[in-house]
Amino acid sequence: MGLFDRIKKKHEDLGKDKKPMHVSDAKEAEKKSAEAPKGKKPEKIQKTEEKHEKAKIVKQNTRDAYRVLLQPLQTEKASRLAKFNQFVFVVPSTVSKIEVSQALKALYGVHPVKITCVKVHGKAVRFGRTKGKQKDWKKAFVKLKSGETIDTSS
Repeated sequence: MGLFDRIKKKHEDLGKDKKPMHVSDAKEAEKKSAEAPKGKKPEKIQKTEEKHEKAKIVKQNTRDAYRVLLQPLQTEKASRLAKFNQFVFVVPSTVSKIEVSQALKALYGVHPVKITCVKVHGKAVRFGRTKGKQKDWKKAFVKLKSGETIDTSS
C-alpha cells in the first residue's frame, strides 16, 4: 500500500503550490483594467480578443456536414448556374433540405435562400450478358444571397 500513499502525497503537494485567488484579488485586477488608458487595451484583453477572432473563423461543428454534402457537382449546367449564385451538390438520397442548409452553414458559413433537391434515378447498364443498374442519388441546388459565394474548385 506504500505505492498508493506516494501517489496521494504527490497530489497533495501539487495542490499546495497553487495560490487560491481571493475575491479581493479579482476586484483589484478589474480596477487595473478599468484604469488603463482608453486608447490602449491591456495585453491580456488583447490576447483574449485575438483568440475570439480566431474562434469566429471556425463556423460550426462540421462532423456530420461532410456526410451530408458529399461533393460539389461540376458539370456544364452547374458552372452556368454558378454565375447566378446557384451551386449544385451531390447528397445522399435520404437527406432533407434542412440538413443540407445546416451543413452549408457549418462548412461554408453561408445562409442559403432556396434549396431544391432532385432525385436522380440510376441508369440501366449492361456488362456483356449481365444486366445491372447504377445507384440512385440526389442532387441539391442551392441558391445563395447576392453577396455570398462558395469556392467549390478545391
